[in-house]
Amino acid sequence: MARSRIQAYLDLAPALRCPLCGSALHAEGGSLACSRAHRFDISAKGFLTLVPNVAPLKGYDAAFFESRARIMDAGFYHHVLDAILQELPYLAAGSTVVDAGCGEGYYAKSIRQRTGCRTIGIDYSKDAIRIAARGGNAVHWLVADLAHMPLAANTAACIINVFTPANYQEFQRVLAPGGTLVKVVPGSRHMQELRALTGKPSIDNAYSNEPIVSHLERHAEILARTRAAQTLPVDGEQARDLVRMSPVTFGCNANELEIGRLTQITVDAEVLVARFDDSKV
Repeated sequence: MARSRIQAYLDLAPALRCPLCGSALHAEGGSLACSRAHRFDISAKGFLTLVPNVAPLKGYDAAFFESRARIMDAGFYHHVLDAILQELPYLAAGSTVVDAGCGEGYYAKSIRQRTGCRTIGIDYSKDAIRIAARGGNAVHWLVADLAHMPLAANTAACIINVFTPANYQEFQRVLAPGGTLVKVVPGSRHMQELRALTGKPSIDNAYSNEPIVSHLERHAEILARTRAAQTLPVDGEQARDLVRMSPVTFGCNANELEIGRLTQITVDAEVLVARFDDSKV
């Protein structure tokens, strides 16, 4: 890894906290360390691991995130990205954006490129972060636990949280006063064609995002809700990637699915913009 990338992580130290004891981190040679001698080396592959004993999550392996990366690169989620970016014009170039649960890094890399903000991508999966960091880019990639984010209080002007669980207490701690959360949740038609392929109940009948929205409302004020939905054609390889990358198919035998029937896919999302209320969290 280029010396400049190592230096970028060393320069990030004031925004970081030790995941083991919560102490501040500082540069020590080519690593980061805390006053209690906990030391974290920067990977030659361009990321920093700040969670002890990372255990792989069932289903969320390298093949899962490689398939996600190809689907993202093919533009299937571009309309969701555009809806997120429409909520970020207020951010100054020096602001910090945290992508909490960044996966393969599609949104974090795009936000960095389009806004110039310092962008930190966090995911518990080391496989995901390896893919995100591949090729070198200006995002800071951290393998870390969203329930115990290794970030100092009041670090971020914005946190984005896309199709992944949230820890609102941690998000509020990390957000600076007046900062916003941009949370993306599935819409009622999300992946409906894939659900039909698996024989699971129709998403229109079985799914509502209102429990997620209600849970967020117990912690924060929702300032805006925007729908971002699109149905796009898929080819054979894209259909296979969609099967591999979706939790909808977890527990299914991919060889038994009639993948040839999957000729289009609906990506349906709601983008929620929220601000935390001290009286709620």
